[in-house]
Amino acid sequence: MIEMALLVAAGLIVIWWRLSWKWKLRMLSHPTAIDVFVFIGLTALHWGTFAGVMVAAIAALAVSVSLSLGRWLFGYYLKGEFHQGRINIRSKLQ
Repeated sequence: MIEMALLVAAGLIVIWWRLSWKWKLRMLSHPTAIDVFVFIGLTALHWGTFAGVMVAAIAALAVSVSLSLGRWLFGYYLKGEFHQGRINIRSKLQ
């Protein structure tokens, strides 16, 4: 069950990684909305069995942890102001 959840989360992270930096930072700037959207979407997709709902919950938790890690590494926008993360990506934003 945990392996399936990590595969689902890895798939979502790969989709995120293929986005432009503008969209990546837009998603990192709204972590609560993304967490709720991902949890509801995954739960709706995996509804029907206990194992499916648990896979959805664990995958949503992994995505939430990834969002926190992404905010720490790359930064985010807060009220129009960019907060730099550990990795400098300012050149990729232009």
